[in-house]
Amino acid sequence: MINKISLSSKSSMVKRILTGIVLMAVVIPCIAFGNWPFFVLSILLSVVGIHEILRAPGSGRYSLLVKIVVYLFVLSFIYWTFIKSWVGSDTPNPFTGSSEFALDNIFVSILGIVLYAMVLFLISVSTPKFQLSDATYLFTVGLFFALGFQGMLFLRYFPNSNGITYLTAISDTSVFVPWGQNVTCGNYFEQYYLSHGLNKTFNSCLVFIFMLLGTWGADVGAYFVGVLFGKHRMNPRISPHKTWEGFFGGFVFSMLCSLGFAAICEYAFDSPLVPGILQFQNSPLLLTMNTMNGVCWPFLVGIAFLMPIVGNVGGFTFSLIKRQFGIKDFGTIFPGHGGVIDRFDSILTNSIMIAIILLITANGWNLLV
Repeated sequence: MINKISLSSKSSMVKRILTGIVLMAVVIPCIAFGNWPFFVLSILLSVVGIHEILRAPGSGRYSLLVKIVVYLFVLSFIYWTFIKSWVGSDTPNPFTGSSEFALDNIFVSILGIVLYAMVLFLISVSTPKFQLSDATYLFTVGLFFALGFQGMLFLRYFPNSNGITYLTAISDTSVFVPWGQNVTCGNYFEQYYLSHGLNKTFNSCLVFIFMLLGTWGADVGAYFVGVLFGKHRMNPRISPHKTWEGFFGGFVFSMLCSLGFAAICEYAFDSPLVPGILQFQNSPLLLTMNTMNGVCWPFLVGIAFLMPIVGNVGGFTFSLIKRQFGIKDFGTIFPGHGGVIDRFDSILTNSIMIAIILLITANGWNLLV
């Protein structure tokens, strides 16, 4: 039986749809162009997101010193490895305007993490109003937020890399492919795009769009199915509006959107999400790397399967934080959706998950990452 939709629910639904359309009109072009547009967008969103983290316990709770410390460390966790990969390496440096942005690794300094914790605990010891719970909250949420944004950067810029360079022993190894000659593991991505007449700047964004479709598809499917058919609450203590009916509806819609998009890209336009790494067809690159005997589709289907599940874990995690502080949303920048964290909570967790799978797959699953 279809649930009766109240006027407030209809108004909220319309607001969410309109905001979603405007958000996509801004975000999708930045994702498609990549390079500076996406980099600047990520900075703007991350700055707003850190503001929301600091604001959640109360707008006047933290001093200027605490805010400076959190901004400094969290932004450094997000962008240090990104900038470091350009400095003193063969990767094109965007600050010279030379070529594509590329990111072939994800990393957070252990020294930075320890220093961040020490500074927060030092402030907690020396400032009566800054309690231990404040230090642990800002440490854990700040670090998770940073990893999520670094994961997003990795997903967008990893396909811009020339190829597989982690396994130095095989980076110069020839890959026998039916579409070209003199292709090595170290230049596989670049040669695939060139030989198939694909625009590297645009086609390298496909895995990121795949992630968005799988994540937001789950949210959209869960919202509409939950509103229309939801009866059984998943976890009313944390998120009273999420239902099991909505979850399974979102799960199915997410799988259809993500796998359908991947299939169209690969079979209609000969452009897999990440050439040789994330595709349906067998990969000569993975075969050369002696990984899964060249079979790719389990990674692709597995990621599509995990996205609605992992995304829900992210949603519940940040909902738990909101319940802890007694707030409805982290922010108001997106009418009907809340703030940056409200809209990107599932994206943060899925970005981390997919980035890890891509990274260890590109590393031949020897787990030396």
